[in-house]
Amino acid sequence: MRERLTLSFVLVTLGLLVVAGLVRSVALDGMQREREGEHIFREATTLAAVVEARQERREVIDAAFLDDYVGADTAIVFVPAPNGDGGDRVEVRGPAYEPGEGEISSTVTLDDGDLTVRQSADAIGGVFRQDVWSLVVLFLLVGVVSALIGFAISRALSAPFQRLAVAASALGRGRFDLDLPETRVPEARAISEALRTSAVALRDRLEREQAFSMHASHVLRTPLTRLRLELEELALDPELPEAARSAVVRGMSAVDEVNEVAGELVSLSRQGLIGGEQVPLRELATGSAQVWADELADLGRGLTAAVEGDLELTFTPGPIEQILDLLLRHVVRHGTGDARLVFEGDSRGHLRITVGAARLTSPREELLVEEARSVVEALGGRLQSDVGDDTGIDLSVLLPRR
Repeated sequence: MRERLTLSFVLVTLGLLVVAGLVRSVALDGMQREREGEHIFREATTLAAVVEARQERREVIDAAFLDDYVGADTAIVFVPAPNGDGGDRVEVRGPAYEPGEGEISSTVTLDDGDLTVRQSADAIGGVFRQDVWSLVVLFLLVGVVSALIGFAISRALSAPFQRLAVAASALGRGRFDLDLPETRVPEARAISEALRTSAVALRDRLEREQAFSMHASHVLRTPLTRLRLELEELALDPELPEAARSAVVRGMSAVDEVNEVAGELVSLSRQGLIGGEQVPLRELATGSAQVWADELADLGRGLTAAVEGDLELTFTPGPIEQILDLLLRHVVRHGTGDARLVFEGDSRGHLRITVGAARLTSPREELLVEEARSVVEALGGRLQSDVGDDTGIDLSVLLPRR
C-alpha cells in the first residue's frame, strides 16, 4: 500500500510540474518574443536612421555597408523604392541566421526604400535548449523530494490500516484483546470500531455459551446420575426377581449411554465456541516460547521451555496467545531470574500450561492473573495460582481442546 501511494504521489507531483512547466514555457515564449520584437524594432529604427543619413549624402547602400551592422543570428534586407535611384535590393545574413517559420522581423519605411531586420527563430528556442539539463536536474530533484514526502505521507496513512490488518488476523485466530490504532482517518476509525464491536461480541458469546454448557451439563447429568444410583440400589435388592434385575441392569447401561451422549453434546458445544485456524501443539509451543524468550532476553533473563504429551494435538492459537501474553506481563512485572514454561497435551485433548518464576514483588492484587483467569474461564478452563507463596510464581492453566 505504501509503495502504491508513494508512486501515485510522485506521478501526481511530476504531472503537475509538467503542466505548470508547459504553461510557464508558453508564457515565457510570448514574453521572450515580445522583448526580442522590441529589440529588433529599436535596432531597425536605429539602422534606418543611419541608412537615411547615408542616402542624404548620396552614398550607395550595399552589402559591404550593411555587413558592419548585421548580427550573428540576424539578417538585414534593404529594398530600394521602385522609382528611386537607391540601387539594387541588398540582403546580408549573419553566420548563425537560419530563415524559417517563427522568425521575428521589423520593417521601417524610408523615403527611398524599405529596411527590414529579421532575427532567426532559433534564437528564442536556443534559450530553452540551453536549460535542458537544468530542467532534467529540476525534475530529478522534485521527483526525489516528492518521493520522500509521499513515502512519509503514505506511511502515516497506511500505518493504521496495517495495525487493523494485524488486529483482524488476531480476531480470526480467536483473540479479542485487539491492539486497535487511535487515528483520525474516518475509514480506519470505522473499521476499528467494527473490529472492537466484533471482539466484544465474541467475548460475550463465549461467556454466554460457556454458562450454557455448564448449565446444560448440570441439568442433563444430575438427573441421570440420580437415576443410575436408584437403579444400582434397586439392582442390589436381594428380593428382586432375576428378570427384573436383568431389566434394571439394561436400564443402567442405557443411562450410561445417555450420560455419554450428553457429555459429547456438551463437549461439542464447548468446542464450537471459537472457530478459526488450528495449529499443532508443537508449533504453538515453539512460537509462544520464542516470544517469551525474546521478551525476557531484553531484561537479561532466561527461559526454560518444554512441551510434553501428544504434540500433534491442534488448538486455536488466539485465546492461548492472549492468556500467555497476560501471564508474560505478570512474570515480567513481578518476577525475577529465569522463567519456566511447560506445555502438556493429554490424551483427552486437554492442554495444561505451567508457568513458574522467582517472585520479585508480592502484589496485593493479581490484576493480570485475574484478567487471564476470566479469559480461561470463558474458554471453559481453569487457572490455578499459588498466591500465598511470596518466593515464587506458580501458575497452572488447564484448557479444553479447541
